Formats: sequence, structure tokens, C-alpha cells
Amino acid sequence: MGQASGAAPTELTIEQKRAFYRDGFIVLKGAVSRELTFEARRLVNMYAGRSGGIRKYFLEIGGSEAITDLVNKSCLAEILRNTMGPYDTPTRGMAMVLYPREPSKRVGIHGLPEELVPNYGWNPHLDGLWTGPIPQSRSEVDSWQAPRTDHFGEGGAATIGTNFTPYFQNPERTVSIGSYTVLLGVSLNDQTEFGRGNVALLKGAHHEVERFFQKQRDQGGPIGPEGPGWPRLLPVGEDGVGLNYLPDVVRSQFTEGAEHTPDGTMWPKPTPILLDEGDAVLALHAIPHSGTRNAGADPRMNVYFRLRRDRPGGAVVAGDSDHPDRGWNGEFLSYPPGYDPWKVAVDALCDHWREWDGMAEVVAEERSRS
Repeated sequence: MGQASGAAPTELTIEQKRAFYRDGFIVLKGAVSRELTFEARRLVNMYAGRSGGIRKYFLEIGGSEAITDLVNKSCLAEILRNTMGPYDTPTRGMAMVLYPREPSKRVGIHGLPEELVPNYGWNPHLDGLWTGPIPQSRSEVDSWQAPRTDHFGEGGAATIGTNFTPYFQNPERTVSIGSYTVLLGVSLNDQTEFGRGNVALLKGAHHEVERFFQKQRDQGGPIGPEGPGWPRLLPVGEDGVGLNYLPDVVRSQFTEGAEHTPDGTMWPKPTPILLDEGDAVLALHAIPHSGTRNAGADPRMNVYFRLRRDRPGGAVVAGDSDHPDRGWNGEFLSYPPGYDPWKVAVDALCDHWREWDGMAEVVAEERSRS
């Protein structure tokens, strides 16, 4: 990476940029010092040890300097600025701990018992999608494409999920997925073997996702679930129902190495991200990803930041939300006259690299080859 002798890296090499374009993510080894990871890990453990665990407190610690310093006081800040361009300095992050546990027989949001889902329960999704209660049997479903039973409230922009993400981003219901630029994860402990709660990605799938969003746009939208080719729900098993986190036209492109559950569902082969303490992963918003079950002996500790290149007139991005054009709790934000955050979001969803200033030359070169 571009750096003076003995200095921290400040930008990606050409080879790293090509890999980032090709794969949709890149791992940066040793990007964060052990001094910074120590402070963050200590803070996370202090709160994780309280009654209720870290999930009860992660919003409370998200704005702590020990969390945001992982970016703001490491080489990641300059790498992001030189690769992506100007962006809002993160004021919040998400500390996520996955504790060791056995596979569950409980039917999850994918409509199957978790113990049946291969690769430690890996269920790829795109960020910015609504999650909430859904019908539990097919007889309850009024529409696979655009369900409007009581589970979904009024089925519009005012319906907020259990993950705080809106059902539709805008009142006109033309966008049903949140938009940011990059997911940045920093590891606070050893995840160098698959099975330790690693985040896993569908390598290279961002190209298919981009083409899919373009087709949705060209067919008049909406963009995201309930748009062309992306029903909100899908039938699973004998009588199960699942939230459809990834359109079938994308999933179906990744059959090599895939596994099938007894109900016939195809599960693509993931690329697990193997990180040691202080390593970081940069992943495009549009790369399908998921956490996995921790079958190890120790809790997995990561801090995630959802960052966005500056959009003049757009919302200030704190760093923890997958729907930054709305408030954390779904509240509507004010924008200057003439600024349409939903059009800007669609433009970015249909061209992933438009918000990566430092990637322009490599992207043009790679696109010319293909």
C-alpha cells in the first residue's frame, strides 16, 4: 500500500484496487494498532459483562471514542479518504459480539431450522432491508410479492422493522433498501479460522447485484424488495415462509460449491473473512454478506462502520445505520430544496463505483476489459 518506509499505509496499491473491484471486498492486515483494539475490546467486555449482554448496550457504547478511534486514529481514515473520497468522520460504530453456541432447532427468518443451514447458518443478505415479524405458514400469505397482512403494518415508509429499518425508504414506495457506500469491519480478536463467528461474503456478487438494480430501474422500479424480480417473501420447506434477502436471479449465479437443504433450497458457498486482531475488511454496500454461528470457544468481537462518501445536500452519516437517509428510528429528515435523496440513492445502487474517487482509473480499466 502507498506509504513511506516505516509509515502507516495511506492508500491501496493498484493490485489491491483491482482485487477490490473484482471481489467486492478487501482485507487490510494489521490496519489498526493493538493499543486501539485493546481499548475497544476492554470497553466492549465491560458492557458485555453486564446483565443483558452487549446487545442491550451496543447503542450506548457506539459513540465512545474507543470505538470510533478504530477508524479516526488509524490508517483507515486516510485509506478511505484516498480510495472513496470525502466522507463523514464516523461518530458511531456498532460493536457486535457473537458468543459460542450450539446450532438451534428454531426456525429463523430464512424459514428453516438454523441447524439445517450450511456453513454455520450463513444466510446472505444485502444491508438496508426491513426485518420484522412475518407469516409462519403459507396459508397466511396474501401476496409473496407485496404482502400487506397485519405483520407488515401499513406496508409503507411508516412501517419500521425490529432492526429499525423502514419497510420503504420513501413515502412514494419507490425505494425499499437503504443506501451507503462501504461496510468497514475491524476485528478485536482472533477469527483466523472459519467457525469462529466470521462474517462471510458472496465473493464477486456485487457485479450481479448492480446489474439487477439497473434492470429494476429500467423496468420502472421499485428498487429493492417488491420491485421487479424481488418478491418480499419466499416459500421455504413444506409450509414455511422466509424473508427474501437476496433476489433469486443473483443467488442462482453462484451454484459452484453450493449445498442444498432437504427442502431443495440452494445455499451458495461463502467466502469466510479470516481476521486477526487489528485486521480490517472493506466491503461494498452491495456485496451479499452475513455473520455465521460461532462454534469456537471464545466470543467473536468485531466493530462495524457503515460509511458513505459525501453526498452534497445529503444527510450526515454517523456510521452505524444501514438507512442513513432516514433517522435511526425511521424518522424523516429535512433536505435542501431540489435535493432528492432517493434519486441519489438509486443512482449509487445502480453504479457502485460512482462514489469511489480513488478507484476511477482502475474501474474504467476493468470495465473496458469486460
